[in-house]
Amino acid sequence: MPYDDPDPTDPNMLVGVEIPGTAESTRDMAYVFAEEFARMGFGKNKLMRVFRTPFYAGAHRAYLELGGAEVEKIVDECIGIWGRK
Repeated sequence: MPYDDPDPTDPNMLVGVEIPGTAESTRDMAYVFAEEFARMGFGKNKLMRVFRTPFYAGAHRAYLELGGAEVEKIVDECIGIWGRK
């Protein structure tokens, strides 16, 4: 079988599914994104741009669902804990 063609019998083929989420799971997801990027050294402005940019689909969706003020609180908290001083 050619390299790029999917093999339907391959048990290791990646399959994505969408599952419903709650407001709490969206908040948790926002914390995970904020913590990850804060640990990578992103400052507040750069991290807020990640949430505002549709390219980062998960972070942007959290931004749309939670609102800018709530995401900013999460970002501030994560930078306070994990940000580089």
